[in-house]
Amino acid sequence: MIRIFLASAALLVALPAMADTVPAQQMQRCQAMKATLAPKQAEIDAAAKQRDALAEAAEAEGEAYEDAQVLRLASAANAQAADAAKARFDAARRAFAQAEFALHANVRQFNQDVADYNRSCTPAK
Repeated sequence: MIRIFLASAALLVALPAMADTVPAQQMQRCQAMKATLAPKQAEIDAAAKQRDALAEAAEAEGEAYEDAQVLRLASAANAQAADAAKARFDAARRAFAQAEFALHANVRQFNQDVADYNRSCTPAK
């Protein structure tokens, strides 16, 4: 009986102490989460600029391919030039598609991180 009483008393003393440490731990966790959001946003902005540059490059390669395609039947050299232009255009399109896919993945993860931060670190209204 005394053991149960002592265990109960120990729990009554320990619970308020645990309650005081949880908000501090939660605040540290939220600060750590918040500190990661700005670098991720900067990374997304840089990836968007790179994606835009790759889109412009792919567009330019596409126009060059169309121009070369017009002269394809004029000679064998023109046909080779058109084939080379198509290869460059396809490579530029692949690079753009990869950058676009990576950007979408980063934005999706960033949005999830922001939602997690908002869910656990902002006060409920």
